[in-house]
Amino acid sequence: MNIISPAFAEGAAPAGAAGGDFSMIVVLTVCMVAVYFFIMRPNSRKRKEMQKLLDNLAIGDEVLTNGGIAGKITKLPDNKEYVLIAVANDVVMQMKRNYIVAVLPKGTLEAVTIEKSSKK
Repeated sequence: MNIISPAFAEGAAPAGAAGGDFSMIVVLTVCMVAVYFFIMRPNSRKRKEMQKLLDNLAIGDEVLTNGGIAGKITKLPDNKEYVLIAVANDVVMQMKRNYIVAVLPKGTLEAVTIEKSSKK
């Protein structure tokens, strides 16, 4: 015994017009172009700028790490993977080059130490 009777369509509508398929392709293409220009291209540009910053590091540059540590580069070993950063008197840290996020303007760290010593 069937409780639900089968429903039959009297006049089925056409499955899809020919123009509908073309418009879907256009919409997908526009979406892909938008993703490229708003997501992929800026990330690529940012990655290139960061690589340029890391390639141009020199001894004496004042840098900021992604952990918020500011220091001055004292040595660039030959392996190009690590740098030695002086963060205080007689305190030198070895850090991966990729953790450097910015090169600070010259004299930034000296200004900070002068301000700290004048407050005492």
